[in-house]
Amino acid sequence: MGTPRYPKEVKERAVRMLREREGEYPSQWAALVSVAGKIGCNPETLRFWLRQAERDAGQRPGLATTERDRLKEDRKSTRLN
Repeated sequence: MGTPRYPKEVKERAVRMLREREGEYPSQWAALVSVAGKIGCNPETLRFWLRQAERDAGQRPGLATTERDRLKEDRKSTRLN
């Protein structure tokens, strides 16, 4: 059985909820656990979504989603040729 896929809207809503409520908890991890429980995902999954959202916004180093998707396509087309 594979990893469940969450729609983009669910990921965005979860990150938004986390950011809105983060100050209500003693740590980011406590906020992650609480919001993940409400969404129905693993806290580590939500942490990954948050970090990717930070990269997408230029707040954290690393590849943005659009760059990652472009690299995936490039690799796929290279393998097919």
